Amino acid sequence: MDKLSAGHLDIEPAELQARIATRFPTHHCKLVIACLDLANPVVVLTEGEDRIGLNVDAKVALGGRERTGRLGFSGRPRYVPAEGQLFLDDLQITTLEFAGLPEEYAALVKRSGPEALNAQLRSRPVYTIDTGTAKGALAKLAVKDVKVVDGKLRISFASAERQ
Repeated sequence: MDKLSAGHLDIEPAELQARIATRFPTHHCKLVIACLDLANPVVVLTEGEDRIGLNVDAKVALGGRERTGRLGFSGRPRYVPAEGQLFLDDLQITTLEFAGLPEEYAALVKRSGPEALNAQLRSRPVYTIDTGTAKGALAKLAVKDVKVVDGKLRISFASAERQ
C-alpha cells in the first residue's frame, strides 16, 4: 500500500507494476516486415536512482525470422503538478539479452524499443497522487523530487516550514 506521510509519499514497486502492466503486451511494426513485441513488464527500483527500471520480454521479427529475449529500460520520472501525475520520459535501453541476435535485429531493437515504450508510457501516467483528501490535494503541488529509497519510489515534498 502506498503511504503518504509527513514530507513524502512511498510507492511500492508492485503498485507501479500493476499500473504499467495494463499497457502490455504491445506490438510495433515498421513497414510490416520489422516488428517488436513487448510483454510482461517487471518494475526494477535501484536504491538511490532517480530513474525507474523496467524489464520486459521481447520478440523481434525481421522478415520471416523471429528472436526472443529480454530488454531492460530505464525512464526518468516526470511529475506534472496540476494533475498530480507521474509519467516516464527519456526511456533508454539498459540491457539487451537475446541469444545469437544478428546485428540487424539488434539495430531494430535499439531503434524501436524506446520508441515502442514511449508510445505506451509518455502520455499516460504511471502514478497519480490521490487528491481525495486535503493532504493529498496539497501534496500534489509541493513535489520536490522523485527517487528510489528503501526499495520504493519516494516522492518528496517541499517543506512548508522556512528556516
